[in-house]
Amino acid sequence: MKMGIQKRLFPRYCIDASALINLTRYPGYPRDIFPAIWEKLESMVKKGELISPIEVYEEIEARDDPIYQWCKQNRKMFKDIDDCQAQQLHQIERKYDSTYWKNQMNIADASGKRKPWADPWVIALSICEDAIIVTDEKNAPNHIPYIVRAIQRQCLNLIDFFKVVGIKYEVRK
Repeated sequence: MKMGIQKRLFPRYCIDASALINLTRYPGYPRDIFPAIWEKLESMVKKGELISPIEVYEEIEARDDPIYQWCKQNRKMFKDIDDCQAQQLHQIERKYDSTYWKNQMNIADASGKRKPWADPWVIALSICEDAIIVTDEKNAPNHIPYIVRAIQRQCLNLIDFFKVVGIKYEVRK
């Protein structure tokens, strides 16, 4: 098991469920209109440059969101929880409002099964893998951009991520 924080020569990106979901949510970025986006994302997954915690996978699976099929096909990007992430989670918890944290950790579905909450795991994985976070959440208390700012980590929304990694819309003839 990995125990320490990884330093990298090239940037790595840790993507949140909100950004993945917004790839396919209306209006989204349909593959037939924006093939460059999907090709770049899949290339990044293959190279290990685009990662996400297993909790994001489980959150998307539980919602049965349209992006779920793509996530299944790119399952290797979803990292299991390790000791480093578990250790970081305790530090991250302190940045959240305690009532909000308890509520999010204890939300259950209709069958009583705990619903996955990936946000703190995205932050923990980004710290352990020295990755830039990609999220489409708003900068509000108890949301990823707000928490990330408090711990001085870099966070991009989906459009800024596209700019940084060089994804551009091009008309193909």
